[in-house]
Amino acid sequence: MYDVIIIGGGVVGCAIARELSKQDRKIALFERASDICEGTSKANSGIIHAGYDATPGTLKAKLNVQGNQMMEALSKELDIPFKKNGSFVLMFEEEGRGELKKLYDRGLQNDVKELQILEGDAVRKLEPGVSEEVKAALYAPTSGIVCPFGMTYAFAENAAVNGVDFYLNTEVLNIKKIEDGFQIVTSKGNFKTKMVINAAGVY
Repeated sequence: MYDVIIIGGGVVGCAIARELSKQDRKIALFERASDICEGTSKANSGIIHAGYDATPGTLKAKLNVQGNQMMEALSKELDIPFKKNGSFVLMFEEEGRGELKKLYDRGLQNDVKELQILEGDAVRKLEPGVSEEVKAALYAPTSGIVCPFGMTYAFAENAAVNGVDFYLNTEVLNIKKIEDGFQIVTSKGNFKTKMVINAAGVY
C-alpha cells in the first residue's frame, strides 16, 4: 500500500513527487509514456513568467509570483540552468497604450517587482533587435527561462533518490474507491494507495 500515487510524469507530477519525498512517505509515480517529460511538458516554452498577466486575487496570480521568486534558489538547489533575461510586451500603436497600462497595473496588484513601462528608444537600448516601429513596452526584468527537460528530470532524479518508485509505460485505466483508500488499475496491474494525485494534464 502506497501513501501517495501520482499520475503523470510531467513537470508538475515530478515536482510533486520531489516535494512529498522530503518526508517519510511511500510514493509512486505512474507515467503512461516510455519516459518522463514526454507529454505537454516537453513542448513547454520554459518561460518563468513574472506574474503581471494573471487576474489579481486569484491563486494563479499568487503562485505565479511566488514561483518566480523561488526559481533562482531552486535552480541552484537542483543544479539546473536558469536565466533571468526579462521579458517585453511590445506596443506598436498608440491605441495599445491603455492595454499596456492595464497589464502594468495588474502586475503591481500582483506584487511583481521592478515592472516598468519603457518608451521605444529605451526598449531598443536594452534590446537593439527590437523593431523601430515599437512605440513602448512593458518590461518585466524578473521574467526568466529554464530548460523544461532539465527541470523535470532534476525533480524526478531527486524524487527517485529520495525513494519514489517510478512506473513508466504504465497507463492508469481506472481508480476504484476501497475501504482504506484507492485501488489504481493500470496496464501493469493493480496498486493500492491511501491518496491519489492527478497530475495527468488534459487526461
